[in-house]
Amino acid sequence: MAGIAGGRDWISALPPRLDGQRSALAGLLDFCESAPTVTSLSVGCSLGRGAADELSDVDAAIGVGAERGAGGAERVREVEESLVERLSGWGLIDLLRDESSTGELFIRRVFAQLTDGVQLDLAVIAEAEVRRGDAAPDFVSLYRTGDVGDDTAMPSAYDVAGDRVRTWAFLGWRALLDADKYLRRESPWEAHQRLEEARRHIWALWAAAQGTSYPWHGLSQVLDHDPSSLPVGIGATVAGLDLAELRAALIASASVLDEVSAAAARRCPTSLPTGLAQFTRGVLAGSRRR
Repeated sequence: MAGIAGGRDWISALPPRLDGQRSALAGLLDFCESAPTVTSLSVGCSLGRGAADELSDVDAAIGVGAERGAGGAERVREVEESLVERLSGWGLIDLLRDESSTGELFIRRVFAQLTDGVQLDLAVIAEAEVRRGDAAPDFVSLYRTGDVGDDTAMPSAYDVAGDRVRTWAFLGWRALLDADKYLRRESPWEAHQRLEEARRHIWALWAAAQGTSYPWHGLSQVLDHDPSSLPVGIGATVAGLDLAELRAALIASASVLDEVSAAAARRCPTSLPTGLAQFTRGVLAGSRRR
């Protein structure tokens, strides 16, 4: 979608319940139009999928005509600074700014809370780093200038390497071992924390098994993909701070982790950490000592 007009049409078509998001997106589009180095604006997640409600935040990426990585960092920072100045006139309550730099990827992020309840989660990045197509299937392009180059090929949002599946499974078993350790020490808060960590990896594995986009995000992607398709027994992995409840939840989690790991490995072939899995099951059953 090139230029401004198409983006404004898309924004105008948002339903009345999204008046706050519509206003924020229109403001972002105005900013892009006025900033000479901004090359694109894309909006994604629930808004991009057409599944947003009045509580949805605005997840957007602003592309900048800049080199990738450190070479374009200063120009990206300049656009972010101008954006923050613009946000100050939008009924801003507060905001958080941070930076991520890995190899050729340089990102400035801005999270803003507005007085009307709308939340903005914005990424300012070099145009060459903007994900589109199969790399960002839930993102809609609202604005692109004629200055953008060819889209850089990026990995699909659905691709998961087998090594990553193995890592999630390994970390899940490790978390269950840690939770068992804290239960033996009668430290329910620490055991509960590690149980939650194990379940986080369970959700990522199940997302991979289901073929969702961005499976590394776990639970949110499972629910977006098919909220009726959950791992069998997942409800039994939830517990409060009672030690007996936590013990039962750990044992249930081991069974679920076994199943989702196998399902993910069928879709993304890998060698699972079967030795660690067997050892952990023995520890949880009380048949092994540490």
